[in-house]
Amino acid sequence: MIGIKRSHELILLLFFIGLIIIMSLLSPSFLTIDNLLSVTQQMSEFGILALGVTVIIITSGIDLSVGSIAGLTTIVIAMSYGWSGSLVAAILLGILAGALCGAFNGALIAKIGVPPILVTLGTMTFFNGIALVLSKGNAISDLPEEFYFVGQGYLFGNIPVQTVIFLVLAILTSLLLSKTPWGRRVYAVGNNSVAAVFSGVQVDKVLLYVYIFAGIMAAISGWIISSRVSTARADLGAVYVMQSIAATVLGGTNIAGGSGTIFGTVIGVSVFAVLANGLNLIGVSPFAQNLLMGLALIVVLLINNMSIIKRKIAIFIKLNFN
Repeated sequence: MIGIKRSHELILLLFFIGLIIIMSLLSPSFLTIDNLLSVTQQMSEFGILALGVTVIIITSGIDLSVGSIAGLTTIVIAMSYGWSGSLVAAILLGILAGALCGAFNGALIAKIGVPPILVTLGTMTFFNGIALVLSKGNAISDLPEEFYFVGQGYLFGNIPVQTVIFLVLAILTSLLLSKTPWGRRVYAVGNNSVAAVFSGVQVDKVLLYVYIFAGIMAAISGWIISSRVSTARADLGAVYVMQSIAATVLGGTNIAGGSGTIFGTVIGVSVFAVLANGLNLIGVSPFAQNLLMGLALIVVLLINNMSIIKRKIAIFIKLNFN
């Protein structure tokens, strides 16, 4: 299993390097420092969402509500600041709201046993509805200047703040999964939840914490998006839901659960960011961009599963022509 995982990561890394070479040949401005830093800035928002999604998919779950949680967080932060006048308190309340949304998802999945896709399909609309009711469908822009630092500020001269936040969260999440008992339980649940129960793992508790973690990641992502665009809006995170899931799967996380790494997810997120940036630089239309990004995803997944495809073809030939 470890060999297969490393093989996929190597294939994806080679694809990523090849993509960078192609984009640099097509656009001379691609490899400039400013543009590369811009790529990291673009990937951070949905990359943070993908961290939470990765942990969930490892447990063989799914969360379609992360975009709505991100949008709701932006509204909670903006309205809390209006009530309290304290930006720190508003941000903490926004992250708490994300954690509570995650806990709500986790409780329905772990305690009641409703399938994750059904729960999060419902809460996607539910959380978005709460945000729309609170904001009355309006965008909120009355936020202090310091709020914009995480989305528009720079550290050490020209490194975007959100890039640093993404890298720190990616490292922490990787350590949580690979170096802690909780991480081992997450993989155990994804591999075989029944066997995990007999091994003494409290599956419902693991699942609850997994969805809380994803809710917190979604809240942080929403905070950064809102800071970048200088406004709070209920639909701010919606555009990143499918991208975060696709990047996670592209990065090698098994959609059936039990395997996956944060390193793979980061490369998957990077592939999407480089593609989007490079295609913009060479003037490809947004419609064609979606087509090419989907094609790239299919190609990498086909290459990664080539051994399975060959085996199935061999079985088919043996059954039908022997």
